[in-house]
Amino acid sequence: MSSASGMIVMKASSSQGNNVSASSVVATDESKKSLEQLKSLKAGDLLANGAFRVEKVEPVPDYQVVSVSLKHVKTGAHWLHIGADDSNNAFNVGFKTVPMDDTGVAHILEHTTLCGSNKYPIRDPFFNMLRRSLSTFMNAMTSADFTCYPFATMNRVDYDNLLSVYLDAVFFPKLEEQDFKQEGHRFEFAKTEDASSGLKYKGVVFNEMKGAMGSQNARFMRALGANLFPTSTFHYNSGGDPTAIPDLTYEQLKAFHALHYHPSNARFYTYGDFPLEETLINAETMALNQFEAIDVSKLDIADESRYTSPVVAEVSVPRDSVVNDPKKTAITSTAWLMLNNVKDDANAKLDNFALSIASDLLLSGPQSYFHEALLEPGYGSGLAPGSGYGNSRRETSFSVGVKGVGEEEIPIVEQKIQETLESVAKSGFPRNRVDSTLHQIELDAAAVKPNFGLMVGIGTMSTWVHDGDALRPLRTLSLARQLQEKLDSDPQYWQNLISKYFLNNQHKVIVRARSDEKYDAKLEEAENALLKELESKLSEDEKKKIVEDGVKLKAAQDGEQNAELLPTLKVAEAVDRSIKKWGSKEEKLRLNSNNIDLKLQVDEQPTNGVVYVGAMFDCSQLPDRLTPYLDYFADYVDQIGTSKVGYKDFAEKIKGVSGGVSIDVLSNNDTNMPLKWTENGEVAMNIGSHCLARNADAMGDILLDVCTDAKWFGDDERLKFLIKRRSAQLGASVAQNGMGYGKAVCASKMSAAGELENRTGGLPQVALAQRLAKAEQAGVEEVKAACSEIQSLLLTPENVKRCRVASQAQDVEAGKAQLAKWLSALPSTGSKPSSSDGSSLNAKLAAFTPQSASKTYVAIKGQTNYCTGAIETVGYEHPDAPALFLLSQAMSTEFLHREIREKGGAYGGGSSFVPSAGIFYFSSYRDPNTLETIETFQKACEWAAQPSSITKTMVEEAHLRAFKSIDSPIAPASRGQSLYAQRMTDAQRQNFRTRLLDCTAEDMTRVAQEYLLNKPMTVCIVGSEDKVPVDDKAYECVDAEGLPKTNAPTV
Repeated sequence: MSSASGMIVMKASSSQGNNVSASSVVATDESKKSLEQLKSLKAGDLLANGAFRVEKVEPVPDYQVVSVSLKHVKTGAHWLHIGADDSNNAFNVGFKTVPMDDTGVAHILEHTTLCGSNKYPIRDPFFNMLRRSLSTFMNAMTSADFTCYPFATMNRVDYDNLLSVYLDAVFFPKLEEQDFKQEGHRFEFAKTEDASSGLKYKGVVFNEMKGAMGSQNARFMRALGANLFPTSTFHYNSGGDPTAIPDLTYEQLKAFHALHYHPSNARFYTYGDFPLEETLINAETMALNQFEAIDVSKLDIADESRYTSPVVAEVSVPRDSVVNDPKKTAITSTAWLMLNNVKDDANAKLDNFALSIASDLLLSGPQSYFHEALLEPGYGSGLAPGSGYGNSRRETSFSVGVKGVGEEEIPIVEQKIQETLESVAKSGFPRNRVDSTLHQIELDAAAVKPNFGLMVGIGTMSTWVHDGDALRPLRTLSLARQLQEKLDSDPQYWQNLISKYFLNNQHKVIVRARSDEKYDAKLEEAENALLKELESKLSEDEKKKIVEDGVKLKAAQDGEQNAELLPTLKVAEAVDRSIKKWGSKEEKLRLNSNNIDLKLQVDEQPTNGVVYVGAMFDCSQLPDRLTPYLDYFADYVDQIGTSKVGYKDFAEKIKGVSGGVSIDVLSNNDTNMPLKWTENGEVAMNIGSHCLARNADAMGDILLDVCTDAKWFGDDERLKFLIKRRSAQLGASVAQNGMGYGKAVCASKMSAAGELENRTGGLPQVALAQRLAKAEQAGVEEVKAACSEIQSLLLTPENVKRCRVASQAQDVEAGKAQLAKWLSALPSTGSKPSSSDGSSLNAKLAAFTPQSASKTYVAIKGQTNYCTGAIETVGYEHPDAPALFLLSQAMSTEFLHREIREKGGAYGGGSSFVPSAGIFYFSSYRDPNTLETIETFQKACEWAAQPSSITKTMVEEAHLRAFKSIDSPIAPASRGQSLYAQRMTDAQRQNFRTRLLDCTAEDMTRVAQEYLLNKPMTVCIVGSEDKVPVDDKAYECVDAEGLPKTNAPTV
């Protein structure tokens, strides 16, 4: 479940991101017939036996869908249906939720509604349905002013099952006090039954929000929002602030539900090719016919009271775990509250869209105005958190600032922001730059994605709950055309827009944040002091009651749930035994100038006029000393310009004709022996791009320029900026991606491929980034020397392992032509690179020696932890791999969810088997515990090895959970990608699928006994500095750069 402190807030990199793209799962002639029936509806028609009245029917030709707006006659509930030729059908029900404090009442209610209902009175129907469904998406989300419950599935029976569970959960939840305590907060002693072990706060949301609010970015954005909205619901943290969550009472939770969760306050959304009326009838009989209309006007949110002069706020935030310059850790940001996002006013709607375009022009890319004014001169390490245009609230806002600034730079930055806006208000934006941004919108809309309907259903809620335009996510292309017309007729439009919403706008907030190295420690001390004080006032009877409540909750958590009360699917009926074949063709691409025939994969797919190309370059013979710089090359090669075009103009050129240049380093090992590097191992760099078919020739030119003319020498200041930005980004990422870094540490001890992944994307990269940034000019010299050498050795036609085109049939030849033009123009060496002195990357991988059962503790700033365990197993083609994969599904839902989340209070936890790596993982997320969780991982192995643990029902449910992932919708451009990127053939996929379907409970028990029970476990904990396990000498303690920890207890 998602909380949403800023769930849908636009960032600078995607400020026009309300756009959605076309759907990817094309359905049958039956769905086309259904669409025609929708078009025949008209306002006033009654559906579902008169329960619903059609309000409006509106075809949306830009997305080839038909929208039908309805109202429930009895309660006034609003319903929007989007009919589409898409079998990935979606549902969402949302409620306007208006919290007026920081207790997280809306968020805790979102969790607690899913803990049992009248029709399904079991403890955890939501998580139980995750394993009894083939849903392509299931979640619940709390935003600043709405809470919604979306799902998607391609199976009609599954859809009706989920509809029943969701409707009963939101309208008829049990809301028991025990569930409130589990999901929200409770007092409990450190050892549940020992009243002398110390009083603690526990609760899933309490710990989730400790993690969510544990970063500098999150704290700063919260301060920005609170000051921008001084009086309304947006002033408060809807997810909950850990210091305020314990103030919420059970009675307040129930009252909040009674006030907000009513059909009269609901917005229902459906999408896809399932018949509308059938769904309406089901909703009516399942829930809606049991309600009468009520007045919900008391929930209306007024426009924010406007400031009459700018406001300055000074706040404290945590310091990032890694900082490049301790004297430059402040943040300053300037924000404006702008326009009403829901008003039915054509001019306001156009201004709203135009402001998102302005945000992109002001902030995105090195050619943007604020990049030139703030980042290029060296003020700070990057844009401040939350920079960009936010239009996911009732009123929109814009903010811009810089993080990583020195105290003396704060007033300079604030003045530069003002001067930049004044300049734009005089000159406006060049039309070619506007057109490039609009091109990105067109391309993004054309790119077919599998979650189209789902994202529309989530995106509409922010305005629709306030009676705004429900179809706003589908208006993007129409608004783009309107903007072009406006710019043609009004040459002063941009100047007037900037003046109105920025320069003449008095609702302006400047937030200055100073980072405090002891921020988290102070919070922890305050919490402990409060708990100690509260404990000192407890009577013996009160202590006894806390113990009794804790024991009672544990007993409920340990108790059996009657999941058979819930609907389910049958694997034999719902899952095909055969894989979906994508029809990839293997051809040869002739490079005439080099007399070379390259292996070419062609995937003819319905990509909606978008052409995708890529080429894989062999990295195996690259000198290993260059390996740490592969990610620098991948990040920088398209950001430094060429000998002919500077980096700013080159960025604009890329933006105007393509979706950018994507570069990834991939490693594939022998699928039979993934833990040992063999001659079948492969390390390659894939370089690719995509574009509208009309721009294929220009895209080919971009790829050619990037690969042959990147300007590594001649602009040291640009490289210095990129190095410092990377240092800041990686430094901030450790606390935000603790689970990813923890898995990388574990894998690096176990296999050559894992060690490579860690070196190129784990903590060693964090350390390298800091060293290079601190080295200043020496760091620049090191990077440009390494990257230019990588380019000369790697990017040759002889070194291409394979290439790919994915497009509609009529565009394949255009894709081939651009591949040939690009690859044949690469500088030829006449042969593949080779190395015989043992210094190559391949030699390094072959010489890898595993470190069995190592234990690592990565100490970071924060109040929650990320625990990872890993055990060596077998590879994808081994006969036991499917049973291990299935076991990981069952272990997550049947054991680890209960032990780690429900009992332990972590936000999440589970197990996963990665067949391509041959590693079985255990993990926890935003976890208040450390060593206790590692013990739980071991207990999970013991549980799985007991013959009585795995039942036939669990096997059936594990299959459903497995296949919802395996068979999830795939975008047309990605069909065939597993063959291209992972060398995974149809035969291999079919063998795995057949074995998986044939797995039994006995197979799962056997593999647990053979591969997991009492086997060495490699462990990594990315956790709070004050949780270092000083008493466990087996742990190696390192800091966030992976370096030995010297300023904390040594273990």
